[in-house]
Amino acid sequence: MKKRKSHYPVIAIVLFMILFGGSAFAGVSGKISGVVEDDQTGAPLIGATIRVVGTSIVTKTDEDGEYFLIGVPVGKYDLAVSHVGFEYLIKKNVRVLVDLTTPVDFGINEVATQLTDEVVVYASEAIIQKDLTESRITFTSDRMRELPNTISLQSVLGNYPGVVEDRQQQLHVRGGRSGQTAYFYDGFSIQDPFIMGPGIRVMPNALEELSLSSGGFGAEYGDAISGVVNAVTRIGGPEYHGRFRSYESMTHQYDVTTGDWNNSLETFGNRSLAFDLSGPILGADGKKYNFYAAGEYLRNNGYLPHDWALSYTGAVKLSLQPLRNLKLTTNLSFEKTEGDIYDHRDVNGRSYDFNLDGLPAFERDAYLAGLSGNLYINERTILTASLSSFSTKRLQAPRHLLDVHYTDWEGYSVGANGIYDGTVHKDNYWDNPDYNDAYEATGFTTGDDFNPTYSLRHTKYTSITSNLLRQIGKSNQVNLGFEWRKYDIEMDYRQFFNNKPYGETYQSNPTYSSAYIQDKIEYEHFIINAGLRLSYRSANIDFNSTPDTTATWVKSNSNIKLSPRLGVSFPIGVQTAMHFNYGIYFQTPEFGARYINPQGDLNSGVPLLGNPNLLPERTTAYELGVDHVIDNTWRLDLTAYFKDIKDLVTTRQYDKGSPTEYTKYVNEDYGSAQGFDLEIKKLSSGVFSGAVSYGYMIAKGNGSDALEPYYNFGTADSTLPVSKYPLDFDQRHTLVGHLDWKFPTDWKGSLAGIAIPNNWGLSLAGNYGSGLPYTETDSQGNRLSGRNEGRLPAYYTVDMKFNKNFDVWAGKLLTFFVEVDNLFDRRNIINVYTRTGLPDDDRNAYGDGLATNQIELDGADLLYDHDPQNYSPPRTVRTGFEISF
Repeated sequence: MKKRKSHYPVIAIVLFMILFGGSAFAGVSGKISGVVEDDQTGAPLIGATIRVVGTSIVTKTDEDGEYFLIGVPVGKYDLAVSHVGFEYLIKKNVRVLVDLTTPVDFGINEVATQLTDEVVVYASEAIIQKDLTESRITFTSDRMRELPNTISLQSVLGNYPGVVEDRQQQLHVRGGRSGQTAYFYDGFSIQDPFIMGPGIRVMPNALEELSLSSGGFGAEYGDAISGVVNAVTRIGGPEYHGRFRSYESMTHQYDVTTGDWNNSLETFGNRSLAFDLSGPILGADGKKYNFYAAGEYLRNNGYLPHDWALSYTGAVKLSLQPLRNLKLTTNLSFEKTEGDIYDHRDVNGRSYDFNLDGLPAFERDAYLAGLSGNLYINERTILTASLSSFSTKRLQAPRHLLDVHYTDWEGYSVGANGIYDGTVHKDNYWDNPDYNDAYEATGFTTGDDFNPTYSLRHTKYTSITSNLLRQIGKSNQVNLGFEWRKYDIEMDYRQFFNNKPYGETYQSNPTYSSAYIQDKIEYEHFIINAGLRLSYRSANIDFNSTPDTTATWVKSNSNIKLSPRLGVSFPIGVQTAMHFNYGIYFQTPEFGARYINPQGDLNSGVPLLGNPNLLPERTTAYELGVDHVIDNTWRLDLTAYFKDIKDLVTTRQYDKGSPTEYTKYVNEDYGSAQGFDLEIKKLSSGVFSGAVSYGYMIAKGNGSDALEPYYNFGTADSTLPVSKYPLDFDQRHTLVGHLDWKFPTDWKGSLAGIAIPNNWGLSLAGNYGSGLPYTETDSQGNRLSGRNEGRLPAYYTVDMKFNKNFDVWAGKLLTFFVEVDNLFDRRNIINVYTRTGLPDDDRNAYGDGLATNQIELDGADLLYDHDPQNYSPPRTVRTGFEISF
């Protein structure tokens, strides 16, 4: 008697996914759909088999010859179709994008006898992505290999209309503050909630796709109000592939003793070694068991002194299919970085240019570990669950004290009342004789003094996630998910600038959870993406609610928010599509604003208190756009948008003028952003392709940063604004251009009768931005005009990449490349002194009597005033090679 197969393991997995699911993690897959027809008659073919080559993903056409494949991992595939009595046809290079549908239709010919040979054709990308209902820029792995300056996520995303890089090199998306963009890596959040940016390095060269959604995003994405960055690494397959890449850099270095950049290029130890390898796990079926691994050594020395970082980064992804309908994926990424930090002047105006050892050093350790499972209940239903852990830890202190807690620093002590009464500030900052003599004369410090600041922040979270993807009929795809995430955070900070050192010390375990439903309806003449997201936030901490009187300890509040999303696309024929997007988005404020000083300690110099009861910041966004293709050669994309931003975090003073005066974080700022983006793209139909994008934006509000009022309190400009004004990142005009020339192996051409070599490429990326605003003041800090009525000069730069390929043997490629950042070595002004409007003249108090290390520049400008960080980086050249197989 045949033993009946047990279904208990599958039932157990289903119960685990349903009962213990949590965060519906970000998209890492897409959909393929189309129709299979008789190429001669146009009749639909019923029961044709469509298979993703090299995988176990397969389906059959229905009674109308139509098919769909859901949950296909992001990447490039070959798609095969077969039917009894018809030829076997393969379409190569079918690209699947995150959360989007790739249309692939087949027309196959009837044959008298079944042929053993296959017919191969190459898929062409859709001219217009008809189901895209929001603004999104997507960089595929092929595209990123061609672009110059792809060292980091920021360098890639910065060349995009609507993205503004401010004076601190922070990114702002469509008029939002920095930190209002969420980052996902292989579907998992990598947000560091203390800085609201990525807490781990992502290697762009290891990615299959990198995208930025700025005009709206589906309900599966939460805790973001400006944009969503989604980075997805590659996956393995049945064949081995690999790559090794290395480069060395040269630049114009800056000399702090003269205030000059070196006129000649010189190597400065900036280099990289990187590899990736993918294929079947040894001894296993590569279609079911495969891996992808990547690693990088990066020595990133800056053009400034005491400004370097050494990082080791790695990523491993395993794909396992132990059962026909069960696929498991494991992700492990790590980063270990150390380096030094340069700052021409600290927050109090002290310069360490002649005492560089007094500047801080840092270390960062981070990892992401994730396990996800896809249970294919049937060809229409996929149940997914994941378990992940993310940790990011950063330590900053003087280099010689990096491993010493500040309580063990020489001169640290506290009295019987627990209040600091030590001499760290006297020995190293305020009353140090070496410091006083040098600083009072020149603004520079000398001797053994150092910046007495210690900072340790650590974030770790554990997340359990689940979602259910269901295709209902041919046109309706529903996605249900819910999320639970538990944080473990720690902050330990102390700043010994005076006898009342400012500090923060706290630990907490906040929670974040959400549930969503997303419905995608696809018809020939319209596509709808409608969703609803419910989110729950709890700061989970006790805090002193009455710091100015007898302490009253209370528990922080929790809050629940409902976020509707709607995107609609209207294809008009083959060459035109319009879209509309609307959404309400919420984001948890950065953890520092919630947790700083929960004890309500008012003994520091300028007491600052967090607010665990802060509401999430909110944005209501609208977008309307149209895509149109002209003569199958040019694509025109015009998009207009408006954003209403509320409940932004800021700071306000309480008990002003009294001994118990303090500052606290509150939700009282607001703003708005409006504008349009226009892109003209030359579709690739030969050796040349390119795109030019123009963006116009107005970003106004009553505060550019949460701490802006805090730093203005006590100054001549402490009056709070009563109306909106141009924000610090209000860049009215941007112009971005990409030009690409690719000459493949089979290309032949000549110039003036001379044959032009083939198998090479050239890429140029240009970026122009009008000047950012600043507030003009006199020498005492009094405003000379309205807030942010001054403007910096315009900014522009051009980057270049040239590569030459050599086919060394079958399937193996050797590439030599040259990359140049800031090709024309333009010194863009990115910051000025508000009292002069100049980047190198502050009219400071040290102009009367110069010490030996306080020299003049160009007969007028003082070295103390000459801040190299007021200029963009100089030209940098990277030369290297790459071997791929």
